[in-house]
Amino acid sequence: MLVLVLLGAVLQLRLADAVAVTFGNCTPKGSSERGVCIHINNCPTLLGILNSNQTPDAERQLLSDSQCGLDNTRTGLVNRILVCCLPSQMKEKDLVTDTTSANDGNGNILPSIGTCGVMFANRIIGGVDTQLWEFPWMVLLQYKRAINGDLTFNCGGALINSRYVLTAGHCLASQKLEKNGLELHSVRLGEYDTTNDPDCVTEKNGKTTCAPNHIDIEIDEHIIHESYMPNSIDQMNDIGLLRLKKSVSYTDYIKPICLPIDDEFRNNAFESYAMDISGWGKTKDNNPSAKKQKATVDVWNLGRCQDKYRSYQMHLNNTQLCAGGKLEIDTCGGDSGGPLMVPINKNKQEIFYAAGITSYGPEPCGLQGWPGVYTRTAAFVDWIQQKLKA
Repeated sequence: MLVLVLLGAVLQLRLADAVAVTFGNCTPKGSSERGVCIHINNCPTLLGILNSNQTPDAERQLLSDSQCGLDNTRTGLVNRILVCCLPSQMKEKDLVTDTTSANDGNGNILPSIGTCGVMFANRIIGGVDTQLWEFPWMVLLQYKRAINGDLTFNCGGALINSRYVLTAGHCLASQKLEKNGLELHSVRLGEYDTTNDPDCVTEKNGKTTCAPNHIDIEIDEHIIHESYMPNSIDQMNDIGLLRLKKSVSYTDYIKPICLPIDDEFRNNAFESYAMDISGWGKTKDNNPSAKKQKATVDVWNLGRCQDKYRSYQMHLNNTQLCAGGKLEIDTCGGDSGGPLMVPINKNKQEIFYAAGITSYGPEPCGLQGWPGVYTRTAAFVDWIQQKLKA
């Protein structure tokens, strides 16, 4: 946690042009009152203390105890500071909370920007553990073994609204599932470490933060793209949707990701973009990860990727994306169906979109020079919207 060292200076800060965006609930150090984590220039009381020429020791301590993080998507030290702002320290009308409008709660409507795609965490390149609240749209698909009824995680997915999960078609129908006697049973949301419930982490200031218990919800309906052929080597149209038996409420740890609906995204090949991947799939020791992992991969030129896979008689088209190809940085077994995520800056806020869906890749995973193949979400947004129902 950054210690404020700017209190002796007079700082002229520009107030935000728009309403404040929250980065979750919080409690200032030494306080029992709950607040919200926001940029300091959206918390009038704490901003006033920071700008004051004469700051008493008590107020200096209050400011230090109120810090809740840094927003590294912004430039300038002061603009990055996040503070835990109490209701008495801000104007209520200036706050955008995580509560969802009635329309956003309907299964046939995609959430608005700001409700979807929002998280707060520093992103680090390479396969490392995520932070507790990172990528809150990530879900695990839980399967039941016919032979003994045991439950096992075999795929991932992404929450796209309060009722639907986006995943890969091969996570819903494949020879591998049939061979192993696996039937999709439920979806797990709000998970971080599969060995613990609830999940807790110790912050740098020594404080323990715990997420709510994860949630398991059974599946109401499986929807596989009509043109998907499970046994095809090319895996075209590898996309599916899961309708949950009940709606979920959004929290700091369960939120939907945005879909690339606008033309600027539909027509973007994203070549050379750096994108995030995440999941609980196999790591380099060939065992599933208990904790949610993340890595950053670069999108390939499609023609170059087509040439690469053509040597194995595999054909790609513009409904697919290729990304990765660096040694030991890749999605792997168990990550199928998870999103390939692109962060886009919207109104000075980083919004995450599901640019792709993990489809297939080289064996073993993470081979140098061999990218993974992803279903291009933008090619199927009309199909997705047509399948949603209230």
